[in-house]
Amino acid sequence: MMMRDSMKSLKKTQLLLLAASLALIALGNGAVIQQTAGELFEKALYVEEGQGDLQKAIGLYQDIVKRFPKNSDVAAKALLHIGLCHEKLGSQDAQTAYQRLIADYPGQKEEVALAKERLAGLAKIAQPATRKPVFRKIRTPFGIPQWSGGCLSPDGKTLAFGSQDFIWTVPIPGKVDPDLAGEPNKLPGTQGTLGQGLTWSHDGRWIAFSRAFRRVGGGYIRFNPEEAYINVIPSSGGEPKRIAVPQWVATQGATFRELCLSPDGKTVAFDSKGQLYTASVETGEITQLTKDGGMVPSYSPDGTKIAYVTPIIMQKDPPLPRNELWVIPAAGGEPVKVSGDKAELIRSSLWSPDGKMIAYLWHQPSTKPTSGVVIVPLPDEGKPSGALVRIKLPLFSRERLTGWTPDNKIGLLFEIPFHDYVYTVPASGGKASQVSPLEGLADHPQWSPDGKRIYFRWEDGRLGSVPREGGELSVHPSLKGALSSGFFMPYPAGGNSVSPDGRSVVFSAGTAGAEAQVFTVPVDGGEPKQITTGEGHRFPCWSPDGKWIACMGSEVAADKKEITTIFKIPAEGGEARKITTDSVEVAWADIDWSPDGKSIAFFSREEDAEVGTLNVIPLAGGGLRVVCRVPEVSGHSDLSWSPDGKNIAFISQDKIWVVPAEGGEPSEVKTDVEAEALELDWSPDGSKIAFSGRSGWDKEFWFMEDFLPLIKK
Repeated sequence: MMMRDSMKSLKKTQLLLLAASLALIALGNGAVIQQTAGELFEKALYVEEGQGDLQKAIGLYQDIVKRFPKNSDVAAKALLHIGLCHEKLGSQDAQTAYQRLIADYPGQKEEVALAKERLAGLAKIAQPATRKPVFRKIRTPFGIPQWSGGCLSPDGKTLAFGSQDFIWTVPIPGKVDPDLAGEPNKLPGTQGTLGQGLTWSHDGRWIAFSRAFRRVGGGYIRFNPEEAYINVIPSSGGEPKRIAVPQWVATQGATFRELCLSPDGKTVAFDSKGQLYTASVETGEITQLTKDGGMVPSYSPDGTKIAYVTPIIMQKDPPLPRNELWVIPAAGGEPVKVSGDKAELIRSSLWSPDGKMIAYLWHQPSTKPTSGVVIVPLPDEGKPSGALVRIKLPLFSRERLTGWTPDNKIGLLFEIPFHDYVYTVPASGGKASQVSPLEGLADHPQWSPDGKRIYFRWEDGRLGSVPREGGELSVHPSLKGALSSGFFMPYPAGGNSVSPDGRSVVFSAGTAGAEAQVFTVPVDGGEPKQITTGEGHRFPCWSPDGKWIACMGSEVAADKKEITTIFKIPAEGGEARKITTDSVEVAWADIDWSPDGKSIAFFSREEDAEVGTLNVIPLAGGGLRVVCRVPEVSGHSDLSWSPDGKNIAFISQDKIWVVPAEGGEPSEVKTDVEAEALELDWSPDGSKIAFSGRSGWDKEFWFMEDFLPLIKK
């Protein structure tokens, strides 16, 4: 503890001297004055602490030792800081500097004591069992949302991110505390921005982003073809340069939404439908870079190479999704594989400031997902050399690495722990009760016909159930989940509807490379039975008499436009019959059969807007009837009829609403749960509503430090 206090005291004294020196320089008349050892040390300290240029600082400190070896006070301090800079760079030369300090300047007791402490620490790090990086949280009083696109400036001192439909920049750290961010600044000219895809030029003068995607609530985003441009603006904000991307329009937004500016800011790399492209910022000319797949580009510091990941594939044994990291010449050419062969998802990559290493973030999907960083030594010829260093992260991250700073810190965005639980609440609103277990994720609740149990999708697409008040969890013995069987239920369109006799559950599911279809499975065990064929079918539900299953599918209308249609299919399988016509606008969201079996309720959404309507259409024929306006319609806009057929409950803007089935003004069902309501179902006796509530997923900014000693060069 005394050593640490001494170090802090020494640094404080040095910074005070530096401030005083700079003040004297500011008061001077510009005359050239020969610099003393102390003045040179203050200059070197400013380069190290103020500018973060460690290599330049080492050169200045070495010059001091060479020119002023008899000035014991300053030379000892210079050797100490040579060692500290080498430590930050992960160089073993730190030990040499400390040892020379101890041998040549034994009379400088404070510096010698600190050098001995640092040497002892390095000796511990040299033991493989104790090599661990340091993770440090930078607290942000403001929220960093999902898809924020957090990206550090090249000097590592500013974080850019998307929030509230704008891009913001914030000093990291601010002026209050080393572990506290500064005051956020909204960048002019960035309105309507999601955030994901943010990138800086190497000189910090430019930021690129896209408005091609926007938030629509319920955890969903939507492609915005009118804004299918790459925008490049000054990093302080301003009028953007716009690059049209017809590839995005042609593929209806089939992109991973990540951009990367070249170091000189003249070229931007992007992907479209799993291939990598580059575009000139000045002319807008676009060139395809890859032929065998590529996305999430990352320019090397010298601009000669681009790292990228391949599209996700499904490994067959075991059935796990995976992809790989490659490096290709920026002008095009033969790519080189960088990643290992583990079954993991690679989210992003970035280069070390000197371009000699590359780091990538991976995560492994499971019921308890993990993530980590891999660092690969990468010499000039571009092929990996030395062992890959794998660092498991203490918290989960699926976001990209935000940056690698000049003093060798890597920025990370960790997820605030995510929860998805099933609750019940009185139908009139009030205190909610959690019925699903604390450990695990549960969604899509559905009551059994007798009201004694609540079924839900549990963890990795499995089927679970609990008593209506909560209690022991029962998991279906046959549905093993996507990660172990390769059989997945789409979210949120997978559905989970219990048959009127309580014996079966209907759901939508598929396998890698195959369209989702409708299946039924006995609640007590047994293999799923496929009911539909052809185009994908989602959001299935039972008719009240159990003879039919209604679901949603896509088809091509007479004008060759793809539309969403509601079908009904015999419960045992057979020919699908259309319920809605081409003229009916059906939103890709949940549907439900009325208790009397005569009508189906569904959502419509206005074109290119979030607002829509809740509607009822009779199965016997006739026009649809609008029940009410809905402020936000998304894939999470679930609905459920009351058992008496007089009301309909639905989800919009992450809240529960109830409206008379004959039409009227919706009223909110208060739940007192601090979570987003996503799916719901009305109990058979009409007294309660079961719903799933999601919380978490916002981001925390952290630095990973002191990781270079792990790397064998």
